[in-house]
Amino acid sequence: MDAPDVKRILLSRLRFIGDVVLTTPVIRALKRHYAEAEIYYLAEEGPASVLLCNPCLDEVIVLPDELLPGRSVLTRFGAQLRFLRALRKRRFDLVIDLFGNPRSALLTLATGARYRVGYDVRGRGAAYNVKIRRSASLRVVDAYLDAVRTIGVPVDDDRTEVHYSDEDAVWADSWLAERGVAGDRRIAALNPGASWPAKTWSAVHFAELARRMTEALGLRVVLIAGPGQREAMARLAGMAAHACPVVETGSLTRLAALIRRCDLFVSNDCGPMHIAAAVGTPTIGLFGPSSPRIWFPYSKADGHVALEAGADDCCGRDFCVRPVPCIESISPHRVLEAAESVLRGTSSRPAE
Repeated sequence: MDAPDVKRILLSRLRFIGDVVLTTPVIRALKRHYAEAEIYYLAEEGPASVLLCNPCLDEVIVLPDELLPGRSVLTRFGAQLRFLRALRKRRFDLVIDLFGNPRSALLTLATGARYRVGYDVRGRGAAYNVKIRRSASLRVVDAYLDAVRTIGVPVDDDRTEVHYSDEDAVWADSWLAERGVAGDRRIAALNPGASWPAKTWSAVHFAELARRMTEALGLRVVLIAGPGQREAMARLAGMAAHACPVVETGSLTRLAALIRRCDLFVSNDCGPMHIAAAVGTPTIGLFGPSSPRIWFPYSKADGHVALEAGADDCCGRDFCVRPVPCIESISPHRVLEAAESVLRGTSSRPAE
């Protein structure tokens, strides 16, 4: 179809930080084509926060907590009616649902938008009057870009991006300086967390990697702590036998600013891995049950490398049924070699 004439656009990908980062090429493609249109984005609070500084968006709309699972049916019913009415009053012309679960389909339908774009899956296609035509690509970023291709909006590139404020940059510089990390030595950030246990490389491996990065490569190592991981990161730092400051912040844009100041980022397959690649920091992603062919659309030419467990009979589950998860077959030595190769091919951390 030819790209429709619209003035108010709503994008929706409700959950998961990494997925929201992977939708940023869609945001950019829409803004390039509809330079004068207002563009809004709807997501749950955590993932929404990674978009707060995106210059292509007029507003990030946060799904109220009352609508999330765990609330009483009566609470959700009343809150949902109020939210649906408020959403409809915004009079969107075009709504693109990049999630396609029952809640996001209902929200899309409730907007009453003239063009409602979504995936024709699991009986939810009734909520959309424009069905996304999927390409043969396995990559999730292409599944999202197929939405704008379907409505005739050109796609120039698939580069992801995460933006942060000047205040975030000042905070990152101060954090590093206060811990003596700033200076001539290159910085590696390690992210040992992940959403699912089977995607998590062990603390023993991360500690060994931190020790060898410090001793063999002369790097300064910092650790990224997710919510509730303070004690676990402190133990890991002790195991590394070298000073490894632990980054704790509830702000994803602050985290993005700090990662930008690092020369290398090593992470399990999770949200911070996508943030690191999006801000341009060379990133090594560690993959167990998930596939980099789906979840790692980043170029080796930019210093991004995916390391797979390589188990042909991996169960592919989020909670591994084996005593030793497949991801543990990735050795610290293999990651260290990849890190050394990436650092040889990249310059020191870029200036702002």
